[in-house]
Amino acid sequence: MTHRTITLIVACLALTAGCSFLAPNPDSYSSHHYYSVGVDLDGNVSDVTIRLPVPQQDGTSTYNVTTLTGNGTVEGVFDATVVETDRGPMLELTADEVTVQPRYYRFVVEGDQGRRERISESEYDPADPDHQKVDRRSVGLRADQQVEYPIETRAPLGTSPTLYADDAVARELTACGPTSMESATCFAYDAPVYLSYEAGSDVRVAGVVSVEGSNEWFAGGWTGNSYVDRARFNTTGSQDGWVMSEGETETGIGSYPAPEP
Repeated sequence: MTHRTITLIVACLALTAGCSFLAPNPDSYSSHHYYSVGVDLDGNVSDVTIRLPVPQQDGTSTYNVTTLTGNGTVEGVFDATVVETDRGPMLELTADEVTVQPRYYRFVVEGDQGRRERISESEYDPADPDHQKVDRRSVGLRADQQVEYPIETRAPLGTSPTLYADDAVARELTACGPTSMESATCFAYDAPVYLSYEAGSDVRVAGVVSVEGSNEWFAGGWTGNSYVDRARFNTTGSQDGWVMSEGETETGIGSYPAPEP
């Protein structure tokens, strides 16, 4: 066997190994739906009822309260249940009262490391730049459903779970943000959420709710594609009924096409 022949064999083996490494690994294929809710308060509220959309498909919720919360509460702050409304299925959060107690911290540097430690109100000095007062409270949940691979992420409306059915909101094509991928398509819409509580005139309650669908696979490294449907609200003072939050849907995020199962 000549030296040239051996060199060609080694080159072919290296090329084959490289192609094998870069080929998608079928054992890695997975698809998920992620649902998350976050509510942020900077003051006390009472007699609280908040209804936020849950992922739905064909008007039916893809989650129940057990899969969302386990014990029917969110961080021990809100009682939770899934209810049907004329705007679609909603996660209902209720509480007699949610209080926000200020917390105080100072930043401490030890060697090359910095950390934040809690201090008492009496130790807090508002004039000290290393002191911090936190007077807000954040409550949230996140749920993960593994589903059959693959899901539709490029054109998910009507085929994959979203926060609202297509006939419940009017999505309009809009420009994507500067950080969006070229493959993405974006929509904006008015997203109804129900907010009812008593609060001081300067108390801010804000929140975000989202569902994300993703396909993932390994091909020389982890990659995938996804879509996300999200609604944000930001209010001040007491509320008593449906309000329109800002809805946005971004589809076609990531690498296409997804490998065949």
